[in-house]
Amino acid sequence: MSKLRFFSRPSCIILPLKKYPILFWQPRLDYLKLLESSQSGKTLLIVLNYAIWFFFLYLSILFVGHDPNVFWQLLAATVLAEVVERFIKKKVYWRRPMFIRHDITPVGLVDKWYQSGAFPSGHTIKATFFFLFLLQYPVFDCYLYLLIVFPLLFFRILIGFHYPIDIFGGVLIGFLMWLSTFKITAPSFAVNFIRIIYDFVFGRF
Repeated sequence: MSKLRFFSRPSCIILPLKKYPILFWQPRLDYLKLLESSQSGKTLLIVLNYAIWFFFLYLSILFVGHDPNVFWQLLAATVLAEVVERFIKKKVYWRRPMFIRHDITPVGLVDKWYQSGAFPSGHTIKATFFFLFLLQYPVFDCYLYLLIVFPLLFFRILIGFHYPIDIFGGVLIGFLMWLSTFKITAPSFAVNFIRIIYDFVFGRF
């Protein structure tokens, strides 16, 4: 495997990290190439990439059904996470590892999202604060949650979308996002508005 391509960023940040190869581990086998070699593999790549978002949507419905105020906490955490993630990724400390072996983004994925920096993992940021909200509002089994989410995040390392350090960074930022939003209490009219919408959409179920 070719050497990691670092970009023109402060050496005080990059060089110390290079002393720990585990932070930038990648498998010897090119799993992305393997998946892209067949139509079923390409389909699996897309499904595994987007599946976690549908899972988070399902959990969001459970959260709001339990307490409509959680909607505003999740919204604040998500918006804040997007702002922080995009700001950091614009720095492009390093590109995604798949670009060491490949020149283009896999078909079916949004190219713009993958041409930015790899650090931090946006999937992991959301997975972390969703897990912490799950501990705060136990609407789904935590162990089952980890059983579903861990393989999806590890898949992103295997496929070359992220290095382990991107995942670790995502966990830290996700924790900070939860810490910044878990005590939010929306005005009663805002909570009631969400309750009305929830009852209208899901009340029949």
